[in-house]
Amino acid sequence: MKILYALCTWGLGHMTRGLPIMRKLVNEGHHLVIYTAHRPLIALKKEFGDRCEYVESVMYPSPYGKNGAFAVKLSFIMPSIINSMLKEHKQILDISRKRNIDLFISDSKYGAFDRLKPSIFIFHQLRYIPPDFLKFLRNKTEKFNYFFRDSFKKFVVPDFKENGGLTGDLSHDLTYFPNDKIEYLGILSDYEKMEVDEDIDYLISLSGREPNRTMLEKRIISQLEDLKGKVVLVRGAPEEKGKINIHGIEVVNYAGKGLRDELMNRAKFVIARSGYSTIMDMVELGKKGLLIPTPGQTEQEYLSEHLAKRGYFYSVNEGNIVLKQDVKIAKKYDGYNPTWKTKQSVEKFIKLVEKLTR
Repeated sequence: MKILYALCTWGLGHMTRGLPIMRKLVNEGHHLVIYTAHRPLIALKKEFGDRCEYVESVMYPSPYGKNGAFAVKLSFIMPSIINSMLKEHKQILDISRKRNIDLFISDSKYGAFDRLKPSIFIFHQLRYIPPDFLKFLRNKTEKFNYFFRDSFKKFVVPDFKENGGLTGDLSHDLTYFPNDKIEYLGILSDYEKMEVDEDIDYLISLSGREPNRTMLEKRIISQLEDLKGKVVLVRGAPEEKGKINIHGIEVVNYAGKGLRDELMNRAKFVIARSGYSTIMDMVELGKKGLLIPTPGQTEQEYLSEHLAKRGYFYSVNEGNIVLKQDVKIAKKYDGYNPTWKTKQSVEKFIKLVEKLTR
């Protein structure tokens, strides 16, 4: 089949969780037209080379700001985002007609569908978490995604259905969506289990937009001497050429896939942001960890709160970090034992594709 795979450009998380599915489709001989832009487009061209076709997508305005007020800014720029979705959909229909696309798979790109063709929407946030002063609107936020119910044949949630899974209110106990419209797929992670010794006591993985990344890095570095054992700090700063020297600490500016996989497999304990892709990666490899939500990103704040209440992962607000104390508490949490892992999730997705394209 000719398959258009569309990916949101807000960070690399959508791309990394989609890689296992994309690789499976390419290896099975399907022709993938990858529709994205910016860093995900650059990374995917390196990953697949001439095995795929690429189209630079319309980019949605970014809700990430310097003050961290993600949800507030998102509300203000929503008209511009909707305008981008309309432009995107027009471009998608043109691609569908000219390239004769058989199937559309969209990870958080609302305009990437053709109602005349099978279209699948991948998303873990069918309900948005508004800021506290708009908390009363939480259940109503599902209506935005529900508006697209006839645009996509299936809404695929990369989570488990039972007991609220990992995402809780983000995608469970829905008010508007009928059960047959939702497919709970299970986790998706680009990590693979490796047979290596767990010789890193603490792997600190920084990520996200500036200046938040740098602000967290400064707080972490000021407390690194309180961590005993082997510590590796991955800064998540690929643009940095020089190295920073911290006595007794291994510092990596940016870890590509090979090194990234190795470090995560070797880690006994992970300290990271509470982005959903990062959480799925930790679950895939069975890691315990400390989560630090990005200030103002209500999704990350909610996930941290939800997972802590369930006893899976401990979290702490960025401004309140006391590493020595927080790590001690976090090690008492159980982590999350998944019903199945990425390999089985991909198999489920392929069966869904086969069902929708018969």
